[in-house]
Amino acid sequence: MKTAEVVVVYDVSCPACSRIARELPDLLRVPVRVRSCRDPQLAAIHPGLPASVRACAAPALGTVRPDGSVRWWPGLSGAIAVLPLVRRGALWEALGVLRTALRTRVR
Repeated sequence: MKTAEVVVVYDVSCPACSRIARELPDLLRVPVRVRSCRDPQLAAIHPGLPASVRACAAPALGTVRPDGSVRWWPGLSGAIAVLPLVRRGALWEALGVLRTALRTRVR
């Protein structure tokens, strides 16, 4: 199914997550909306968001379909969801961002 938008939910206190959230909009062909896991309205806006993400224990990417429904991809699984959405010519840069996420996870 087609993706109309991507929602990034991350913890602003995490430097690696902040970098990914800052750079991702420039890498994708669809609009990207960035939200903090500490946003008090987050649960009301996205009721299907996993509890671990709302508790700032994990980041997540949401792929928003044209009908407004959202599929959530917690942690690094979001890389799979957005790979087909990477702008032409931005694949190496996107892989660099993913590498940053992998290094952060290993530590």
